[in-house]
Amino acid sequence: MFLKDVISRLSLKAIGQFPENLNVSGIGSLQSAREDEISFVAGHKYAKWLSETKACAVIMDYESLKSGLPSGIKFVILDSKNPYLSFAEATQIFKDVSGEKNKIASDNFESRYFIGKTSVKGKNTVIFPGVFIGEGCSIGDNCRIMSNAVIGNNVIIENNAVIYPNVTVYDNSKIGNGCIIHAGAVIGSDGFGYARGKAGYVKIIHTGYAELEDNVEIGANVTIDRGAVDFTRIGAGTKIDNLVQVAHNVIIGRNCAIAAQTGIAGSSEIGDNVTIGGQVGIAGHIAVGNNVMIAAQSGVSGNVKDGEVISGSPAFSIKEWRNSAVLFKKLPELFKKIKEISKTKD
Repeated sequence: MFLKDVISRLSLKAIGQFPENLNVSGIGSLQSAREDEISFVAGHKYAKWLSETKACAVIMDYESLKSGLPSGIKFVILDSKNPYLSFAEATQIFKDVSGEKNKIASDNFESRYFIGKTSVKGKNTVIFPGVFIGEGCSIGDNCRIMSNAVIGNNVIIENNAVIYPNVTVYDNSKIGNGCIIHAGAVIGSDGFGYARGKAGYVKIIHTGYAELEDNVEIGANVTIDRGAVDFTRIGAGTKIDNLVQVAHNVIIGRNCAIAAQTGIAGSSEIGDNVTIGGQVGIAGHIAVGNNVMIAAQSGVSGNVKDGEVISGSPAFSIKEWRNSAVLFKKLPELFKKIKEISKTKD
């Protein structure tokens, strides 16, 4: 692409001169970018690389970095108040370009996957070899379902969904527009529900379903259980990292971000715009409010109010937790002093 077209699509201000026909081929880090690539810097921590980068243009917040810029820079500055967001938008642009160049000729796929007689697929949807799609399914337009994915019966997949290899979608699941499901994920599996009897555990048959609303992204090897009798729901715009477990009847709100190895137990409700760090454990049947932030490795055992920032196990206010962590580290020293004081009194 021409650099001028990238600048136009990102709605950024260019600082510096460059030829009208300057081509860019992609995006690279400050250290590795070639002369025909653009890069970005999100803060002062990485500004030290600006003197060495070969990138032809760099996205940055010019006002915050201009005092520390090296002299004689050779790149064009693409001024952005939110460089990380502009970088994300740039990756979308170059993905679109590479996608056009690498369109798959799917003519020879038609006889190499199975789709039930009562199932339908939309226009421009590509189904790769080895895919199994059961009966009564509805697959929307412009979807990509990759090799060895298994789609059960009566599954609804809306438009523009991408399902990577070896994904399993159980019966009656619902996948919204623009969803991305990465390799190995399981949508709609049985919940961990048993009743204990004299002879052992009796399995509770889960008759509900799992639903992903629009623009949800599910990481690799995530498991989302279906509801016991109703549904498990992931709200629109939510992004879930790899290796996350979402149990039966959990409801997760809109635009949440959940990092790897988090586990959410059954029937808990997570509000909108919640950020959850890695290895967080959330107990069952609790409510987490809107705009909450939960630090990594926290154990959440009770309800959390809107806007709280919590940490620890059990989790509580992060400010109090940090103070407690400092005191905990000093306990051996404090204990030693107490023993010395006790000896003195004796």
